[in-house]
Amino acid sequence: MTGDRYDARAAREVWQRLLWRPTESRRVPTAEAERLTAFSVTIVDQMAERILLQSVASAYGLGWQPAEVVHAVTRRLGRTGGRLVDLAVVADHDRRAGTVHPRWQAQVDRLSASSEATRLDWLRRWRRRGAVDRPRCYDAAADVWRVLARLPRVPLLVPPPGADPSIVEMASPTGPTAADPALERIRKLLAKAESTAFEAEAQALTAKAQELMARHAVDRARLLGRAADDRPRMIRILLEPPYAAAKGVLLAAVARANRCRSVELGGLGLAAVVGHAEDLATVEVLFTSLLVQAGHALAAAAHGAGSGERPRSAAFRQSFHLGFAARIRERLVAVEAQVLADPGSSGALPVLRSRVAEVEEEFERLFAGRLHERNVGGRYDALGAAQGRTAGDRARLHAGELSA
Repeated sequence: MTGDRYDARAAREVWQRLLWRPTESRRVPTAEAERLTAFSVTIVDQMAERILLQSVASAYGLGWQPAEVVHAVTRRLGRTGGRLVDLAVVADHDRRAGTVHPRWQAQVDRLSASSEATRLDWLRRWRRRGAVDRPRCYDAAADVWRVLARLPRVPLLVPPPGADPSIVEMASPTGPTAADPALERIRKLLAKAESTAFEAEAQALTAKAQELMARHAVDRARLLGRAADDRPRMIRILLEPPYAAAKGVLLAAVARANRCRSVELGGLGLAAVVGHAEDLATVEVLFTSLLVQAGHALAAAAHGAGSGERPRSAAFRQSFHLGFAARIRERLVAVEAQVLADPGSSGALPVLRSRVAEVEEEFERLFAGRLHERNVGGRYDALGAAQGRTAGDRARLHAGELSA
């Protein structure tokens, strides 16, 4: 027992040196990580697990959500760090009790480690699955700790499990949006558009989906008017590399067309979107679908016959995304105008204008004085932009007759 207490104390001291050592110009594995292998694997692994769980809990206290924590670590550390924090998030979740917000639960369920057992020796099992030796495992845990320790505070939108819902600074939508039959139909249309190999079918599916989104908003505004709890809310959307800034431009276009406002949170790979609950739901599903369609179109351009290396360059690909976003913005504006020009929509216009004004007011309150225009960095490729616009035009959003 005395020896175990000595080992634990000595191992804690080595852990402290590892966590606080500078990250510059270091060798991997570090001397501290190798030193930890001299102690009992049970003692050191338990300490590593506690470090990871405490880091995740600290990030939640700063307003971060499960998917955002994994995203932040993966951006900085790559796949190994991402897989490790993915597992730590699930392990943390399995230890929490209390009511789980639907958006929180959905994020945990989508993590790759959501089916893993995390009650006992989960770090050791992670090492075995990934063929990671102990020193590199401990270095990875320390790297995760450093990334999460440096996260800035962001608005708390979703309470962690068991937390008082009143602690949120601005609420995200509370219920699962799939409960709405119209939104579920829109999801199915967009899922088909993503999966089909036929361009004409993808165009028609996407077009019908956006028309349904616009008409759904009009119908609810005309029939329901203003509900007592119908106030702007906020969600955050991950902007995945590469070309995250260009994808943020596409998100801004989709948000504007659906009576929302978005802003990229600089350096975090996240964008905040402010809007009413159902408009936020349409932004999420349409943005995701358009990203998939843009990816398919870009892959086709990169592997086209006789295209050479140019479509594989970073300048071409980023310009492609920007051209795609510009054309989609034009198409979304046209569809919205077409729906609102319908004489049957006139009764909904005052309500929709009021909702837009509320979103603008709330967006200004949240971000006034902190918004900065910035250009998307990198070289511009005219061919890439032109092909991106062509792809956006092929995903054009004129209404088409299509049953789901």
